Amino acid sequence: MQLINTIEINPYDYTDSECEYPNVSLEDSPEAWDKFWRKCISDKNLENLKAIKTGSYLVDITSIGNTELEKIIKTELKEVDLADYEEQVGLICGGIVVKMENEIIIEPMCCGDIGNLHEWKNIINETSKNWKQLWIGHPWVFYKKENGIIEFSDYYESNLEDLKEIKSVLKIQEKDFITQFKLIKNQQIEFENRIQIILDKLAIKNSKEIAKLMTGNG
Repeated sequence: MQLINTIEINPYDYTDSECEYPNVSLEDSPEAWDKFWRKCISDKNLENLKAIKTGSYLVDITSIGNTELEKIIKTELKEVDLADYEEQVGLICGGIVVKMENEIIIEPMCCGDIGNLHEWKNIINETSKNWKQLWIGHPWVFYKKENGIIEFSDYYESNLEDLKEIKSVLKIQEKDFITQFKLIKNQQIEFENRIQIILDKLAIKNSKEIAKLMTGNG
C-alpha cells in the first residue's frame, strides 16, 4: 500500500489557448484526455509533468521540479490580492491518493485539497469501530478501524444515516498506514518549505504565512 500526496493541475488554469475537451468520455479514452491535458499545460511549459495515471490531472508533489513548481505557484497566485493574503490565499487543489499493487483505489474528488491531510490524520486517532466519513471532496468515502485493520468504503455522496449498506473496497494494516502517513506528512512540510523559498525568490512578502495557507500546514 502506498499513499501519494498530489496536487491538481487543472488544464484551463494553465492554457492561453481555446482548447476543446475531447469528444469522448474519460473512461472510453483516457489517452485522449491525457493528450488534451498536456496540450493545455504546455502553454506554461509543464508538459513534462507526469500524472498519477493516464487521463488524470493529479501530480505527485515529489515529482515536481522547482522550475515547474514556480510556474504553478505563479498561476495559483495570479489573481490573488496579496495585500489581503490571509483572506485571499487558498489551499491548492488535490489530496491523498491510495495505491494498492499499482492500482489507484482512492483519489481526491471535486473540492478536495492538500489541506485534507488533516482528515487522514484523524484516522490514526480514531477509537470508534463504526464507519466515519473521510472528506476527500465529493463524492467522499468512509472508513472504520478494528483489530489493527483500516477498512475503506467506495465513494458516496450520502450521509451515513442515509445509507442502508456501505460497500468496502479496501482493507489495510493500520501500522502500514501510519508508516505511509508519516512519510506524506514530511513530504507536505517539505513542499511548504519549497513554496516559501520560491515566494522569497519572487520577493513576495509574508512568504512563510502564504506557504502555510497554500498547503494547509498552518
